[in-house]
Amino acid sequence: MGCRVSMRDFVGAESQIEHKASGHWPTSVQELSEGERLVLWAFRRWVSGHEHLPMLAREFDRQFRQVEARPALIALDAALIGLTRHARRTIVYHQPCCACLGADEVCIISIVAALQNDATAAARAMAQWLMRGEGVDGFTAALEDFADCLTGSGHDLPYRTRPNNAARGTTKLSRPVAMRLH
Repeated sequence: MGCRVSMRDFVGAESQIEHKASGHWPTSVQELSEGERLVLWAFRRWVSGHEHLPMLAREFDRQFRQVEARPALIALDAALIGLTRHARRTIVYHQPCCACLGADEVCIISIVAALQNDATAAARAMAQWLMRGEGVDGFTAALEDFADCLTGSGHDLPYRTRPNNAARGTTKLSRPVAMRLH
């Protein structure tokens, strides 16, 4: 059974959640701001396969100013191609319509938010959690272009800092390069 949903359905007509720079990490799609949902929706559609790309292009035409729709799509494409080539481990994502939210998805949203808020060092650190070092520069540069397009079209993401009780330990990551669907 296919899952057809428009960006308007995915984002919801209005978002009543107030977002501030805080230690609150979202755990479901409902907790995301409209801009965060757009980033998540675009990521999930891109990784779901080439058959979703025309829908993604049409939605970007609706969500972005005319001069930023194609550059946003190109930037997202470049970032995600880089991620697939340099993934440190299996990147886990959910189906486009799923209300669940995974750690890798939150990480990608957080990188874009950090770049929108000039927190480049934080964005690079998060990117290194997803990918090997040789891919980080290209990935963050492409996501910075994507973040600029989002900002120019009025899609500002809240910058969420690390929760105070989060562990500061490091984890050795395995190397398989793949994407896994929930």
